[in-house]
Amino acid sequence: MMHCEHCKQTIKALLLEGDFGADPLWCGHCHTNLELEQLPLDDALLNELTTWMCNFGEWIDLETDSFIEGMEHLAQNHDVQGEDLAKKVASALAVPVKFTPYL
Repeated sequence: MMHCEHCKQTIKALLLEGDFGADPLWCGHCHTNLELEQLPLDDALLNELTTWMCNFGEWIDLETDSFIEGMEHLAQNHDVQGEDLAKKVASALAVPVKFTPYL
């Protein structure tokens, strides 16, 4: 059974959300960011989540703080991948996973 180190609750649900500088999974109870390495996920799924996380914001030019051309397509593709990953994580951990899309 998984527990959140912050709220000390049994993790009964997770949130999957992209963000800069944070792992993509969050406690469904207190919304604390969870360390991927502390979750019982296989290496393949960890790699998928890490790649997805690293690609977050690829539609933003950080130097100008503006969207790049074609941002809708990139962000939408990232959201589709996020939906798929939420299903994979839910299956792997046997808890519901709510995905928060960018768009």
